[in-house]
Amino acid sequence: MRIAVSGAHFIGKSTLIEDFIAKRPSYRYEVEPYYKLQDEESTEMSLKPCLDSFLEQLDYSINQLNECANEQNIIFDRCPVDFLAYAMCELDQDSIDINDSEVFERFSDVKAALNHLDLIVFLPISKENYIEYNEENPLYRKAVDKWFKKLYRDAICDIFPEYNHPKIIEISGDRMTRLKKLESYLIG
Repeated sequence: MRIAVSGAHFIGKSTLIEDFIAKRPSYRYEVEPYYKLQDEESTEMSLKPCLDSFLEQLDYSINQLNECANEQNIIFDRCPVDFLAYAMCELDQDSIDINDSEVFERFSDVKAALNHLDLIVFLPISKENYIEYNEENPLYRKAVDKWFKKLYRDAICDIFPEYNHPKIIEISGDRMTRLKKLESYLIG
């Protein structure tokens, strides 16, 4: 199975993946594109949110899914939907229409790449998912989460394939609850 764990920053994606891999060592863990790009380019990627950085990560994520299309037992930290959510948040803050952007041009590539996933685990911000963290801009994190919810719950963009659509599940709760919910989905 090809799984992606998706959601805003500081929500516990990497922790869930690490817990999952500990129970299922046959799975390969694909680190999120931000870190892969930083390692490959041996340059410091911007910590400040910027559209160009999100587009670069989106393209990397699309290529990553396409390259792993025939592999099994792989879990990705983030998928193309993540970078769409961040990019759309940036466009919204700059009052740019999505249809007039480079983001819109990538929708068909996102749709094709998502065909290569079996499951997307979305971790929304909720009272059940409260995680202690220090961040300069918690309002930005909430704004990004709203875009994730619009993409996953409201399907505001035509990015999900008509056929071979990956199953999307939302998981909330503490660390152990999340792992049990993911495990029960895979068993059930």
